[in-house]
Amino acid sequence: MTEKNAVARLQRDGVSEIVLNLPTSMNCFQAQYVDLVAAQLEAAMRDGARCIVIRGAASVFSAGWDLASVSVADDNPFEVITNVVAPFCQLLRELPVPTISAVAGPALGFGLGLALSCDICIADDDASFGSPFRHIGLVPDTGAHYYFLERLGLNKALELIYTGKILKGSEAAAIGLINQAVPTGSVVAEALKLAHGIASGPTAAFRLSKQVLQAGGSFHAMMRAEADAQTQAFATADAAEGIRAFLKKQKPAFTGR
Repeated sequence: MTEKNAVARLQRDGVSEIVLNLPTSMNCFQAQYVDLVAAQLEAAMRDGARCIVIRGAASVFSAGWDLASVSVADDNPFEVITNVVAPFCQLLRELPVPTISAVAGPALGFGLGLALSCDICIADDDASFGSPFRHIGLVPDTGAHYYFLERLGLNKALELIYTGKILKGSEAAAIGLINQAVPTGSVVAEALKLAHGIASGPTAAFRLSKQVLQAGGSFHAMMRAEADAQTQAFATADAAEGIRAFLKKQKPAFTGR
């Protein structure tokens, strides 16, 4: 596998698949591969994607960062995280369309953050999730602290960091770290089925809801944000189509506009 084909993109019926097939062992990332994924995400948006699925090739999502490419003497981790990793995670989280990670095999370290930065994470039952930085004397990154705390609470987050425990997909789903675990070998099919269902929906409204939820805030702040979002939604072609179809007892044909 060459760098030219390290990150492929397939697009059909509004769903864009970003396929990781990196020339490193277990789809381990280097900075240039992060840039390749970002470029494919931006290309998917230009081509009108209404839902994006990120998955690995050959039943491997990503085992993290390619440590063999790191020079302890020369590399500055602060610069890599602030100039490469953080902007990428922000780009992925703030994409204006729904995103799904389909995890087979390992999602560790950077791979964990990549998977959890998507709106929805689905995994094979026997997939592996974790941030085992304790074994190399480092702290979790790629948003792991944020996702562990947000989804699991302080005590469970600290347990996973202190122990470096690796969770199976079924375990990660059971504690709420990911959305769903499915029978091993079926994750790509299940993710694409979900993606096509989402892509056929009112994705303009989904974008507004995503913005409201990510902004967060107090009850009153979110009520105000809902009102603003609903005002924008009412002005969309999808809203006109949805109301028309409802009144005529027909199935709406949403376009994402």
